[in-house]
Amino acid sequence: MASSINFMQDRITHSRMAGDPPEVTLSPQLSQLGLLEFDKATIAIEEGRVCVRQMRSVLEQLLQDL
Repeated sequence: MASSINFMQDRITHSRMAGDPPEVTLSPQLSQLGLLEFDKATIAIEEGRVCVRQMRSVLEQLLQDL
């Protein structure tokens, strides 16, 4: 079931991004987490923070250009 949901979500995301591509894509490394592993939220949050830190200069530049 989880694999089917992941597949469907990937297809929807791909379709939407093709029509209106983002200026920046943040992709935290979350492959080690399962769909329903809510008890590991702190891991996901920290991975998100790491991803933002890595892209900080790009994000700051985009915000300046607004």
